[in-house]
Amino acid sequence: MDLRGPRRRCILLACAPLVLFASSSRAAFAKETWVEARSPHFTVISNAGDKEAGRIADQFEQFREVFRSAFPNLRLDLGCPLIIFGLKNEDSLKALLPGYWEVKGRAHPAGIYVSGEERHFVALRTNTEGENPYEIIYHEYAHAILNLNFRDMPVWLSEGLAEYFGNSRIRDNDVEIGVPAPYRLQTLQQSRLIPIEELLSADQSSPYYNEENRVSIFYAESWAMVHYLLLDPDARQRQLLLNFIKAWEASGDQVEAARQAFGDLKRFSQTMEAYARKQQFMVGGVKTSVRGDAKGFETRELPPAELAAYRGLFYIHTRRPAEAEAAVNQALQLNPQLPLAYEAQGLQAYTQSQFAPAAKSFAQAVALDCATFSAYYFEGVSRLRAGIASEVEHQQVIASLEKAVAMNPLFAPAFTNLASLYSMRPESSARAIQLARKAVDLDPGNLQYAINFAHVLLNAGKIEEAKTMAVRINQTAWTPRDKTNAQQLLLSITDYEEQSRQAAERARRLEETQAMAATAVVVPSTATKSALAEPKNIEEVRTQPKEKRTQYMAEGVIADAECNGNSTGRVTLTVNHSQMKFIYSSLAKLTVVEGLTEDSGKAPACTEWKGKRARLFFYPTEDKPYAGDLRTVQFF
Repeated sequence: MDLRGPRRRCILLACAPLVLFASSSRAAFAKETWVEARSPHFTVISNAGDKEAGRIADQFEQFREVFRSAFPNLRLDLGCPLIIFGLKNEDSLKALLPGYWEVKGRAHPAGIYVSGEERHFVALRTNTEGENPYEIIYHEYAHAILNLNFRDMPVWLSEGLAEYFGNSRIRDNDVEIGVPAPYRLQTLQQSRLIPIEELLSADQSSPYYNEENRVSIFYAESWAMVHYLLLDPDARQRQLLLNFIKAWEASGDQVEAARQAFGDLKRFSQTMEAYARKQQFMVGGVKTSVRGDAKGFETRELPPAELAAYRGLFYIHTRRPAEAEAAVNQALQLNPQLPLAYEAQGLQAYTQSQFAPAAKSFAQAVALDCATFSAYYFEGVSRLRAGIASEVEHQQVIASLEKAVAMNPLFAPAFTNLASLYSMRPESSARAIQLARKAVDLDPGNLQYAINFAHVLLNAGKIEEAKTMAVRINQTAWTPRDKTNAQQLLLSITDYEEQSRQAAERARRLEETQAMAATAVVVPSTATKSALAEPKNIEEVRTQPKEKRTQYMAEGVIADAECNGNSTGRVTLTVNHSQMKFIYSSLAKLTVVEGLTEDSGKAPACTEWKGKRARLFFYPTEDKPYAGDLRTVQFF
């Protein structure tokens, strides 16, 4: 879930009618005893007692072990905590998820799964009936695991696997997988199947994936195909799924990969038609070593202040600002020394783009004992987005993010932000590349990490590597945002190459001028000396530093610009919510262009720069209160 939250105006409209509800729900939580059960990979917070909390933790451990058994090479650690609220009845769930009860006629879920940047949350009722009341939760948890391991996985395969594992039946020491959901079987029996090539080619924008009257058959058929590939004896013996994945990764073409793995698609379509129409399906079984015993997990009574802080974090992730504010205030009142309460307070401000207050709250969290890795991470990112005004602040941000990755070496967001900071300095470019690559390895499903990696490579002068990655990113981008960012990356590389070419040309001319100046010095005749005109840019030659410097590029929106014709000025650039400050010696010496070259078009006057998107080319500076020595401003 995107933590930025809705616009400020919407938040204010949502707050007013909820104050009484927030107060009543706070009182309801305070009256009960809450426990926390910690298993090796999950934290359960429950008002249903130790035994129920342990049972829920055990079920999630068993479900996780199913993936370990089915795919031994998959990474299963999310890189951040998964917090599970195990609630004893519908009233308790309603207090945590009021939105599902505010609209008359809306379905009341048995539970939900919420993804966040620094935590994942689950909220579920423990007093439910049926073989698998938490199918949707397991479905979404399966997606979270798959996203950790694959980027741009075919939609049919992603949804088919999530359906296949989501309807698992968890028992004391084993799990049944591949159990068909009755409503999926009914859909397969009554609906016309999607042609196999259309199923393979469907993406997130496909009508099969989005239109209500088509999505049911898409999910059902995707489940049937995965079920066949994983449980049919012949398909398992021929390793059809593994062969498809290998062919797909090699070519990027699903239909061609299917032909290589499955053979003639017309014949394979007939096989799938017969398989999907079956009345009975095989079920797989996985023995699990985790046993349903609450005594095997660490359990304690949860203090009211910690409960309030966790509730505040949950409300923030589910975009309930009024309830979040009430819960955070309660946590701080109950325990003013609780780091988690200050972290929740900081996150509330952060989601509303109030980065300076957020940084202050996160700083209070890390100043106390037992602060989490996410407190250090958000302290650094909040400072970054508020704007770094000095080298001291730059180092403070780096220190906070380094602390976050030290505490949690599986948290990709901290690595990608650190990489961007280190890429601003030539001497730390190797470290930047290492960190950016680590972020991509940790979360290959996040295309923004790959885009950032390409920019880091570009800043390090590794143009060909950046270009190769950019082409691959452009091929896999599917959302409008990803497509736009991928296209901008390709343009940045093109512009970087053009700037490098122009810089090389200027360097060549300077070398020629230096040669002419040297020749003029050794000519013995005074008359001849005076006849040789001094090069127009001889002063530039005299002041040119002997060492070669690497020019860097930053792209964003100009937030502010000082228009000083013949004296020092500053330009502030907003890049991904962060501000970078640059200095120039005089406006007259600054190259300002529109487009790729200096003659592409008339560039805007300095007074018109604010709010325009631009690329700034600069030489990084050290021990200065600004990021670099600005040389070129390029508008596009």
